[in-house]
Amino acid sequence: MDCGTSKRSKRLAKALRTVIINLVVFLALVGMIEGSVRFLKPEIGPQNLDRRLFDPYKYGRTYGYKPLANGEEFGAIFVTDEYGFRTSSRSLERNVSEQIFVLGDSVSVGVGVAAEQTYPSLLEEKLGKKVLNASVTGYALVDYVRVLESTADKFKPELVIIGICLNDVAPTSQANIVAMVQNRKGQGETVPDERRYPNVVVRMLRYINDNYFNFNNFMKSHSRSYLFLKSVAADTARDYFSADRLYYEDPKTIEFLTTQFMELKRLASGPTALVLVIFPYEYQLRADSLEALEPQNIIKEAGRRAGVTTYDLYDELTEYLRVNRASSKSLYLFNDPMHFNPVGHRAIADVLYGYVNRRE
Repeated sequence: MDCGTSKRSKRLAKALRTVIINLVVFLALVGMIEGSVRFLKPEIGPQNLDRRLFDPYKYGRTYGYKPLANGEEFGAIFVTDEYGFRTSSRSLERNVSEQIFVLGDSVSVGVGVAAEQTYPSLLEEKLGKKVLNASVTGYALVDYVRVLESTADKFKPELVIIGICLNDVAPTSQANIVAMVQNRKGQGETVPDERRYPNVVVRMLRYINDNYFNFNNFMKSHSRSYLFLKSVAADTARDYFSADRLYYEDPKTIEFLTTQFMELKRLASGPTALVLVIFPYEYQLRADSLEALEPQNIIKEAGRRAGVTTYDLYDELTEYLRVNRASSKSLYLFNDPMHFNPVGHRAIADVLYGYVNRRE
């Protein structure tokens, strides 16, 4: 019996050694792949958010950035001023007489880009006017209204620029961010939209990700090889555009946009001018088709109904790419559907600089 026990113990020990060796080899291979991707593809940055930056109820039901906060978003250092607005070391003093107020989501925040390289900072440098960047990652149209309601008495800018992204009408685009900011799980069970995720397997994985463990966010924050493999396996920019485009097929969307634009116009009344700047998705610049621009047409029609100026950057950025013989991806972060890199932010700053000067 002792002999049998001894043999079983030896077999168990051998199996355990095999498992440990295989695990070590596997982890070493994963580490080598991750290290190689980071070395060969330095443009791939993490897609992380820092909960410490956020005040869950800064504007009542709308969250915002804390004043004088330090953190990181998408791998870029993030610093806010006394108002909780993203700022850079080169920002002009607050007491500059002429001011411009920028309000948008992560595109205008400039995630993944140093503050000095974002279009609001570059615009400030070009104009010599203070540009207050009140943008916050995850914002939507209703948040722009609430922020202007809360700040209307504090600032009297000559111009308010609202950065419009196509997903500003998508309620699901900020659900995970709100849950993260408030340090809680989403309210109730999240069921993926069948139109957005037509594949049953993908829809099931999305359900698990949204309700139990956010594997996607974890990997995007920590693994560059995961982001690289996603870029090889799927056309992320096209898929994001296709999903967000669905909201513009609903006839109620133009009514919602018109109502929100009218509210923004009311809050920016008086001597303050208001312009809604529409940012194109990377896929739209690449597709170069009139059909892909239907969301912009709906946004511009809503602006016309509300009596608000809209400024679509599609034509200017398309011309920029033509003149510079560049691809649409050259303006955006790696495999990103909407967030601009430093080249894209500079192109936007140049376009807006021309627009502001023409106004004057």
